[in-house]
Amino acid sequence: MEGTYFVFWNWLVAVYLFVAGVSAGCFAVSAIAYFIGPKVYQDISRIGAYIAPFPLLVGIACLIADLERPLIFWKLMLTLQVASVMSWGAWLLLIFSALSFIYFYLWLPERFDLVNLFKKPADHGDDVETASESFLYKLRRRNLKKLKGWIALIGLPVALMVGIYTGVLLGALVARPFWNNPMLPMLFLVSALKTGTASICLYGCFIQGFGGMSQEKMETNKFLVHSLDFVLMVLAIITIFLFIFGLYVSPRSSVGAALLIMGGPYTFAFWGLVVVLGIFIPLCLEIYELLPHFIRQAAMREHNPWISGIITIAVLIGGYFLRHVVVYGGQAAELVSL
Repeated sequence: MEGTYFVFWNWLVAVYLFVAGVSAGCFAVSAIAYFIGPKVYQDISRIGAYIAPFPLLVGIACLIADLERPLIFWKLMLTLQVASVMSWGAWLLLIFSALSFIYFYLWLPERFDLVNLFKKPADHGDDVETASESFLYKLRRRNLKKLKGWIALIGLPVALMVGIYTGVLLGALVARPFWNNPMLPMLFLVSALKTGTASICLYGCFIQGFGGMSQEKMETNKFLVHSLDFVLMVLAIITIFLFIFGLYVSPRSSVGAALLIMGGPYTFAFWGLVVVLGIFIPLCLEIYELLPHFIRQAAMREHNPWISGIITIAVLIGGYFLRHVVVYGGQAAELVSL
């Protein structure tokens, strides 16, 4: 019937796209902070490493629950279909999950060393036992610290690909004009980095801002987080403009898809929640925080945890509703005849 459409992908897919982006963003920001200053910004790197593995687990659970036959999802891991975007994505998520958990473990305190679980009193008269003790000693976390840099180096491009992949997955469906937009992968990547930064800031600047971190560390971490977030906000505005521009310069069906967010049913969700709440309000607060430093070359304003809390919650809400609008709007748009 004209005017109606079937929803094949529901809120579970939107949640998956959102939390996968959060995980990818947390890992990427953690790795970037580690490369910029492993000692100066180690708190940012540690918080990002602690968060990164777990949102993705929620997303994978949502993705499996959305399958028509969820109990056989594991079969995706048995083969690699070169021509299938979903098959590539499944392997990409598997690799990223492994890297993020290894990275998480390497940032844990020494008391969580897993070698201690397998350690037994050594009988030095037994050569086999001595060899075993020597091998376990090499696996102690204090001896694996040098792997942090390697895991961050390998995981950073993988995390960026996870952020891009969520847009590529939808863009591969060429019959959907709202999805088949070349700027969609970049829009999702920028949003993933924004939500990852916001998640780190939510704990590091908001929760720990009430007394869990020294003022000196707080100011150092806040400068990097807010500066990175400011750049990402500007990139998000540019990307959204290009995304909408791409809809209008594409075939007639894409113009109809653009009307869904330009006066149609998703106008408020897109402009009110994604753009105003998720970008413009945080951007204004970021400018307020950074203005004294960049304009007057003065120290940053005294830390106010509530400002960081408003910024992070607004960014996370906007990040989710971006996926919500894209998932539902893409299914509401008129199909293109191929």
